[in-house]
Amino acid sequence: FKRECFFSVSKQELFEFHERDDAFSLLTPASANIEVESTASTLAPSDDVVRFAVKFGPLRFRFENVHTVYQPFDLFVDEQRKGLFTEWRHEHRFREAAWEGDPASMLTEEIVYAHLLLPFVSPFVRHRLGKLFEYRFGVTAREVHRKRESKAGEAGERVVVTGATGLIGKRIAQILVERGSRVIALVRNVEKARKLLGDRVTCAHWDFSEPDEGDWRRHLGEADGVIHLAGTPLFARRWNPAFKREMEESRTLGTRQLVDAIAASHRRPRVFVSASALGYYGADPERVVDETAPPADDLLARICVGWEDEASKLDAHGVRTVQMRIGIVLSRESGALKELLPLFRIGIGGTMGDPNHYINWIHLEDVARMFTMALGNAEMRGAYNAAGPSPVTNADLARGIARALGRPALMRYPVPVLKLII
Repeated sequence: FKRECFFSVSKQELFEFHERDDAFSLLTPASANIEVESTASTLAPSDDVVRFAVKFGPLRFRFENVHTVYQPFDLFVDEQRKGLFTEWRHEHRFREAAWEGDPASMLTEEIVYAHLLLPFVSPFVRHRLGKLFEYRFGVTAREVHRKRESKAGEAGERVVVTGATGLIGKRIAQILVERGSRVIALVRNVEKARKLLGDRVTCAHWDFSEPDEGDWRRHLGEADGVIHLAGTPLFARRWNPAFKREMEESRTLGTRQLVDAIAASHRRPRVFVSASALGYYGADPERVVDETAPPADDLLARICVGWEDEASKLDAHGVRTVQMRIGIVLSRESGALKELLPLFRIGIGGTMGDPNHYINWIHLEDVARMFTMALGNAEMRGAYNAAGPSPVTNADLARGIARALGRPALMRYPVPVLKLII
């Protein structure tokens, strides 16, 4: 079992939280029916024993764990000494994941376990662990970010984010709040957005098809920076002529509204960071490009060109503009990877489309922090390719997912089949 999570603090700060006397108790949810009997005074190997009991209905199972490995700020390990499992080893690994001027770290929790009835109990154990670590990561984030979040409000920079309810926008909003910014999300459905983003983000109404509704212009006039991601999801429906028009207008007309409002404002943000896409370059599998390459001449390329042209008009008004040409974003939460994982888990995963077609991928955390870095880095201007340095083919991606899940990748889904779906 393995889970990872990112935090907007250094790995030293993250490690120090786990060394707190109350850390184990904080990270143990009341709903898990776990009774903590004793904790360790140190994460280093010692005579201290962590004792707890887990209740399953009328049954009660007691466990004793000890710490066996301790590398300050990098790693600690605890292992079961007595308990239900024949083996239980829990590794906590801390890594730096920082961008320039933006501290960040990644915590990897990996558990190796064994049981005489492993094939029968493993699904239940994995489900319980998934719920447990969802809780633990939430508590950890709350505790380690508390100091920085306390700076939010009038003292923190004000950042307007559009598209904040989407995959990338939601993570950007979280990072900004974690580092002490005041975040204002311009959204179509305010109530729905509040439930999704929480009370640390201010939600205001903006719909490009109803520009006269809401007070979104006021928020733009008070912003220090703007991150613009909003646009109709490309794969929300089949690509008929009406939907293609909506795809384009939601980006070009939506961006124009924001740009015009900022240009007319007495006070303007320092920076306007806008999304674009690697579709700017077209779909030629033999073409190797950088940011200076000219655009292609297909639908997605034309949408990207119009999108970027509208955003860059703010340069003439003294606002620094940045355009992020985003690749395929990989995340378990949403997007392409989420759609592929169920197929692989049931054994029918495989190559989607042309096996030799390249995927310019990027991890969700990387693309989100590229946007937040652009807010504060005055040297960033113009277009940037938001993609990993090593693209992979469709076939390589399928094999990588299969290897990670321990499943086959025997199927192949031809392009005509995918076109029917799209």
